Amino acid sequence: MVLIWILLALFILFLLLTGLAWMILQSVFGKRCEGNPNLTYFTADDFDGLTAKPVEFPSNKGQILRGNLYSHPDAAPYKALLIFVHGMGGGHLSYTTEINTLAKNGFLVLSYDQTGTCSSDGKNLGGFTQGVLDLRAALRYAEASPDLSGYPVVLAGHSWGGYIVCQVLQFSPKVKAVAAMSAFEEEAALICSLAGSRTGIPFGFLKPFFRLIQRIKFGNAANRKTSDILRAANVPVLLLHGSRDMMVGFRYSAAARFSGKGKTRLIKSVIYPEKYHNVYQSAESEQYLNQIFAEIAAKEKQYRGKLPPEEIKALYGGIDYTKMTEEDPEVMKLVSDFLTEAL
Repeated sequence: MVLIWILLALFILFLLLTGLAWMILQSVFGKRCEGNPNLTYFTADDFDGLTAKPVEFPSNKGQILRGNLYSHPDAAPYKALLIFVHGMGGGHLSYTTEINTLAKNGFLVLSYDQTGTCSSDGKNLGGFTQGVLDLRAALRYAEASPDLSGYPVVLAGHSWGGYIVCQVLQFSPKVKAVAAMSAFEEEAALICSLAGSRTGIPFGFLKPFFRLIQRIKFGNAANRKTSDILRAANVPVLLLHGSRDMMVGFRYSAAARFSGKGKTRLIKSVIYPEKYHNVYQSAESEQYLNQIFAEIAAKEKQYRGKLPPEEIKALYGGIDYTKMTEEDPEVMKLVSDFLTEAL
């Protein structure tokens, strides 16, 4: 009888912890990301010579993903098709400055909004693995396109996008090289880290439950460690990470697995001691961006998320978007050179 009560108690505990994990995942992924409507996002029209051709294609459940094929006609003939995958937040237009630089360097750049983000379909984000399925759909679209199928394919991404461009290699696509900025090693560990930083509660005990839910939702595509996939892929990979990254802490990064004794022939890991999350930005630009976002967060907390019009005007009216999106030319040159040399 005692054994039955113990088993019943354990089963109830299992249900409670699974429910808690599900609630946390819903708080992160159970919504759309539309970007910040008060911010300005650069488009191709903001850059001399950059052209944007609208594209759309279906993802795994038929939801339509939308984006653009970017190019600089004066950079033709193009070296390769570069698929650029965005991080969580404002969609692919958050990276138009980087897309412009890569296009100027001779790449055709395909970039799109992931499921549940900005211009694309989807009632919510779904999960980190959903982005991997979206990239598989983008690769299928490129392979089936008469205009794109003749080009070799390289991948680049930041944050969630960096994780995605590494993770998709588990499906052995025809990819020549990958550049991943601020990519993380494992989704469950990162979710625990982010939840813990917001609440002050150590959520490491929920890792098995996060993994279970993601496995049920996405099957074998979920819960693969990035380092394991990269070691098996036989593809040149560039990993860039900032030691001061507070979104994807260095201990949770893919780059940490390939620095020092973890180095391999095909995988190059570059760590920037003074950089934060946006390793592609100049130090001054990232500092300015962090300052602006800290001011916005403080005001939103003060007004409990409902900023009056005068505060919105004061907060956003004076933002220098050129300064906030200024690139680190050395980092972007490293990315471009690495992908070019891999071809």
